[in-house]
Amino acid sequence: MTERTLSGVPNRRLFLAGSAGAAGIAALAACSSNDDTPAATASSATATPAGQFDEVTNAGGKLGWAGMAVIGAGQSNKLMIIDAKYHKIVTTIYNEGAFNERTDPSKYPNVRDSHAIVFTKDFKRMFTASAFTYEVSTIIEYDPITLREVARVDAGTGSHHIALTPDDKFLYVANQYGADLTVIDTATMTVTTTLPVGEGPDYISPSMYWDGLAIDSPYMFVTVDGAKTIAVIDWKKNEIAKQIPIPASAHGVNLTADGKHCWVAGLAFKEVWQIDVASLEIIKKLPIPGSPVHISPSPDNKYVYITTADDLIYKVDTTTYQTLWQAEGTVIPAHTGLTPDGKELWTLNHGMDTERYPYLLGGQPVEGVQIWDTETGALIGEIPHEAMPHEIQFVPYAAFGTPTPQQDISTG
Repeated sequence: MTERTLSGVPNRRLFLAGSAGAAGIAALAACSSNDDTPAATASSATATPAGQFDEVTNAGGKLGWAGMAVIGAGQSNKLMIIDAKYHKIVTTIYNEGAFNERTDPSKYPNVRDSHAIVFTKDFKRMFTASAFTYEVSTIIEYDPITLREVARVDAGTGSHHIALTPDDKFLYVANQYGADLTVIDTATMTVTTTLPVGEGPDYISPSMYWDGLAIDSPYMFVTVDGAKTIAVIDWKKNEIAKQIPIPASAHGVNLTADGKHCWVAGLAFKEVWQIDVASLEIIKKLPIPGSPVHISPSPDNKYVYITTADDLIYKVDTTTYQTLWQAEGTVIPAHTGLTPDGKELWTLNHGMDTERYPYLLGGQPVEGVQIWDTETGALIGEIPHEAMPHEIQFVPYAAFGTPTPQQDISTG
């Protein structure tokens, strides 16, 4: 394990602080039998036969994509593992490490913030990052089959986001309170180098979304908050190809699945930018009401979904740039993820409705996930959870293993 301490940590403001009042969106109404129908008739017409499993009811009224969602569960220092078909948490993984109280409220994410999650393209390895102190961050690898830790290595100061190169050979770590990316060799799990990009690197564009295929792009893109640039990384040469200036802080950055465009959420300048990957030129600056935080392209590249710090969610056509629907989430529906079939948008919220969840978890109001129908913008359901969920990755059931006839599920 390599231990590193970086100096010159920028003093960053705390943004996206959880707000108090929650703007509620009512969930879809559940079906019920007519009150005037005799009980015996209603039972015979609508009840599920004894012993038969009602999948739709179990999923909360609508089935989701048949696979798993893995989420970095923020200040709980856990990973949430969710059955995406039934919209239910099945387990959590706790990142082992020393507990340190938060001492600097100006810094975000907090210490012990399990922010990022990424899988290799064969879905056999998964990585997260957590900071047990302000000085150094820790990258942790887990085996998805056993759910046990495999390795860990120290990175830079304040790891905010991580991304694998398209060949899975290197893991980039954005050191938010430093001025560089830590580059980790995934074969040896050792730090090979650091790549200076300027103060405050936040987000790195992913190299894979859903199906295990690499995004066809020679570049990865990094939003650099302090330096106010978008750093374009030539991942084959491991060098900066270009620095694109931005007028103020940006946050989320994502490549389209076809690798042709990069989308940037201009948090402080209230615009979303579309960059042509071939020329590295900005081809569209789209004003967004509110402060755009994160942005996710659809699997077919036809739409982008944008969330704002003002609790708004937009579906935008990538050809006409028209807003197709607008919804309102509950307390900053910041991070986003689309199911591989493109039918559901998952927003990872900085708070939930306190009337629906009138209690605290770990001394904090309930936070969690809201799930939206991408066709209509209707709220399908929500998954409450402790602390502030962040990055999400959808993976097939097989990533965690599948039962075999030899396994006796009655005895475990």
